[in-house]
Amino acid sequence: MKKQIWNRLLCLGMIGLLIVVLAACSETDSVTTNESNNLNNTNNTENTDSTDNDSNNTTTPSGAVVDLTISTFMPGPHPQHTEILEPFVQQIEKATDGRVTGTLYTANALGEANAQYDLVVNGVADMSMSLHGYTPGKFPLTGVTELPFMGENATDATKIFWGLNETFPEIAEEHEGTKIGWLFKNDPAQILTVDKPILSPEDLKGLKIRTPSASANGILESYGAIPVSMPMGDVYEGMQKGVVDGALAPASVITNFQLGDVTNYITKGNFYTSSIFVVINPNTWSEISQEDQTAIEEIIGEGMATKAAELYNVDADGGWDTATEAGIDIYEIPEEDLAIWKKPLEPLYEKWIEEMEEEGLPGKEVYDEAVRLRDQGV
Repeated sequence: MKKQIWNRLLCLGMIGLLIVVLAACSETDSVTTNESNNLNNTNNTENTDSTDNDSNNTTTPSGAVVDLTISTFMPGPHPQHTEILEPFVQQIEKATDGRVTGTLYTANALGEANAQYDLVVNGVADMSMSLHGYTPGKFPLTGVTELPFMGENATDATKIFWGLNETFPEIAEEHEGTKIGWLFKNDPAQILTVDKPILSPEDLKGLKIRTPSASANGILESYGAIPVSMPMGDVYEGMQKGVVDGALAPASVITNFQLGDVTNYITKGNFYTSSIFVVINPNTWSEISQEDQTAIEEIIGEGMATKAAELYNVDADGGWDTATEAGIDIYEIPEEDLAIWKKPLEPLYEKWIEEMEEEGLPGKEVYDEAVRLRDQGV
């Protein structure tokens, strides 16, 4: 009997122990479940907050602000800066809501006049302005616009230039490695001298005359002068120190480069006009959004070229006024004597055509179109 009682107590004890263990396990599962639920609730709350925050964000235009580094060889106060490039920067800032802006570096701050084109090709500058003639051999077909008497003023010469650019893709191709911003011409070149008046072509024989381009070299050599290649920024000192006897240069430089201080005589013949480029680095251009590119395209091109040319016409008038006020002796070639000045230059046209054709370029076609545009007044 005692043994049965003992076995019953032992059995009840084991059942009680089992009940305690089961209860403990149930409580642990409850805690784990609660913690899991709390964690899920927390995650759900965070996800909800994240979704709410995202829905409150405002979408902004992609891409950083593009600040164009704009380089030129001209002095800071030059009208092409103050009246063209500086307003241009303001225009593109406004048109792109500030996403594209620009910083101007003048007076060869980033490179010499003959390096301005390569500055853009190599990415040192995003844009640059300079004369085509400062990079000899780079723009052969463009040189047609620098042949003698190819435009009476900057505006007419620019119309000829732009017309050729739109007609012949070969001209645009000469600007390989860049995007053309605008192409234009300055006011016609005259003969500025220090000590000797030039009243006939013979008066130029043996004189050292500054020249900006290969085309200008041909003009001076045809008159018996000695061309001296020199960027405009060096002409003042060159004439002052006698390095050159004079310069083939437009009237606008009398004011813009202060050449009235070193010039005593001017022969006015409107001999030729220099061509000028404004080009853009293609990689920089690709960083600008399509929308902003479209806005900028509305600003650059022929319209800007025309503005730049018109400004040169105004500058030319100012230069002549300055020359008169300074007492410079101005000799304007009489209409009846122009044939005497043009005769020595006639071989230059055929020579240019032959050189282009030898290089496989459409020289004759381009020249004939340039003459047609000139004679019809574009």
